Amino acid sequence: QRLSRPAHGTTGGGGGGGGAAGLGDWIGKAIDGAKNLVNLVTYYQMKNRAGVVGEKGVYDVLRQIRIARPADGTNALRLHLIGHSFGCRLVTAATAGPANAPPLPVDTLTLLQAAFSHYGFAQAYDGTHDGYFRRVVTDPARVRGPIIITFTAKDQAVGLAYPIASRVARQIAAAMGDANDPYGGLGRNGAQKTPGALTVTLGQVGSAYTFAARGIYNLDSNAVIGGHSDLAHPEVAYAIVSAVATA
Repeated sequence: QRLSRPAHGTTGGGGGGGGAAGLGDWIGKAIDGAKNLVNLVTYYQMKNRAGVVGEKGVYDVLRQIRIARPADGTNALRLHLIGHSFGCRLVTAATAGPANAPPLPVDTLTLLQAAFSHYGFAQAYDGTHDGYFRRVVTDPARVRGPIIITFTAKDQAVGLAYPIASRVARQIAAAMGDANDPYGGLGRNGAQKTPGALTVTLGQVGSAYTFAARGIYNLDSNAVIGGHSDLAHPEVAYAIVSAVATA
């Protein structure tokens, strides 16, 4: 406290108490910065782990289920995958599967405030490269029903922390985190540079959604979802049920 309290009202870097006060402020900011950096590194590691577990673990489990219970026929089983935050990356990675692996037929894919790149499904987002999960939306054998994606500018975890962490890792995956930010997140902006993706409003219960098979829908949730984990709303549940009913 002695270091952080200005002496005689001075806050500059000169001699006396003012210099001590400036040093204390600097130390405090440095400590906070180190803590934030650790949080950002942890954020990146969690995101990466979700992709690995989805692609190499969950895919294998669901693939075995599909072999035992095919998507069609008398013993058919429907698979409706729902993820939140990093869980969205996990279920999307499971749907994509490893490169050159047999497709895993999924009936619907619901991504709630997804913590991965808004270019994840993009076509030539930089003029050359497709998004990492592009095959999820181009291969008809992967998702047979609609893909729905909630997004809101009120999600600070995806709107601010995600783009900062992605910058630290220099991943592509205006204002910080918005639709013009190359490091923006899906839960903040919806799918960007993704042909066929439609933006619709997350409606009230009873809304007449026109979800179509293999459609991609960005659900503008600004009026309903107030933060990254603020999902316990009838409107959210109704949108999921509507997508499942379409499939």
